[in-house]
Amino acid sequence: MRPYVAFILAAALLSLAVGSCSTTPPTRFYVLSAISDQPPSAPGKGPAIGIGPITLPQYLNRPQIVTRVSGNQLAVAEFDQWGGDLNDNMARTLAANLSSLLQTDRVSLFPWKDETPIDDQVTIDVEHFEQDVDGSSLLTAYWSIVDPKTGKVKVMRRSSYRDTGGAAETGAAAPDQGAGGGASQGGGAHPYNAVVAAMSRNLGALSHDIATAITGLKGK
Repeated sequence: MRPYVAFILAAALLSLAVGSCSTTPPTRFYVLSAISDQPPSAPGKGPAIGIGPITLPQYLNRPQIVTRVSGNQLAVAEFDQWGGDLNDNMARTLAANLSSLLQTDRVSLFPWKDETPIDDQVTIDVEHFEQDVDGSSLLTAYWSIVDPKTGKVKVMRRSSYRDTGGAAETGAAAPDQGAGGGASQGGGAHPYNAVVAAMSRNLGALSHDIATAITGLKGK
């Protein structure tokens, strides 16, 4: 066999061997879940609620799930990602929660058409929505209830929620974080299941507070 032919065959075999050893892990996708302990809403009943706009910090506006590993450092999970736009996922989950809590099917997402009947518009400016340094899931947000016709702010609050349920499967300071800040955290085949479930519960707690505020406005 000629030397250059042998060299080409050896290079091809080496390439196949390296390729078989460097298989890229599959990407896992997650979505937030709505509360499920409420009865279904009655058709055509209840207040007309508009959800949005919801504003997220720029560091959360990405497909990858972000965790905080120190006061100033973030880790990005390259192979654990949101199954769609996080802002849209939050809006739809909040809409489902308020529909159940307020017993209404008249819930619209921003932007809605001009002729859409809206009694109360809920706007949210998210400050934190990630797993914190201690492993707990944190949601902090400024939120308002606004009269969409006049722009009058009826309620304005800052709320913070912390759920420790996600810490068991995914530690905030996982040992296998890459040098570039990425994280491929352990904890079984679906390491972020508990984290996203805890984030969903935080969003559910915010939904309860918003629903209570809207109900209080109706009682005035």
